[in-house]
Amino acid sequence: MTYAPSASVFTSVRQHFADPRIKESALVKVPAGAFGVQPVELTPDEAHDALYGAGSTSQLSDAVWAAALGSALADRGSHGTARLLVLWLALPPLTRTAHHISRRMRAEPGDVESEMALALFEELAALGSADPASVPLILGAARNRAWRYARSAIREIPSTRVERMTEEHAVRSVYDAPDSPASPGGLDVRVDRPDGPEGLRASLRFRVNAEHLRGPAVDDASDAEGRIPPGRCSRRRRTGRRVGTLPIRPTARRA
Repeated sequence: MTYAPSASVFTSVRQHFADPRIKESALVKVPAGAFGVQPVELTPDEAHDALYGAGSTSQLSDAVWAAALGSALADRGSHGTARLLVLWLALPPLTRTAHHISRRMRAEPGDVESEMALALFEELAALGSADPASVPLILGAARNRAWRYARSAIREIPSTRVERMTEEHAVRSVYDAPDSPASPGGLDVRVDRPDGPEGLRASLRFRVNAEHLRGPAVDDASDAEGRIPPGRCSRRRRTGRRVGTLPIRPTARRA
């Protein structure tokens, strides 16, 4: 059975265990005592019902989690079906938290789910025993990882100012510009590559209208030749790292 690609990790896991062949092979072997005097082999759906169904008890849940964790610790195969089964059994509480994080922090749901899955597998790899008491710790680590990701992602604010300038004011690259002089108000802007290993990998050159570079920040900082020293383009505190200079030349003066 094949499925269309999905950006959601949780959806992909659900689809995986919806495969009838997986349902028959991925069994949770619960030892004697939880369901009776004999050991029992549960399908993924039966194990899910034992954890979240109407007749679920703490004793039943502990037995199922212990069996699932034991299989995951013993799973050394390349597919990791037993480890994937632990994630599938943990989906109900993790899904609720993922939805809450996505709505509250406006984070991408697929990225939140990926962070949760990664944290869960890392906790499984570091697990020493199949103790059901470790399940809340594993789920807590997955939730905390997703919250940290969402809080860090919200500080990254993309800017589309250059794209808007290009679309609204027909900004063209100086390399594609004709040899004939442009309008007197046009300016060529070059951002030099810094000396250090960080930052730009090459110099940037583009053309903008003079009005975009007029204002207190540029007029006060530029020297007689129109060069803006580093750190003078804004009144915000700088880190002290040299970025480069911004030579501004009117296009009408180009040879």
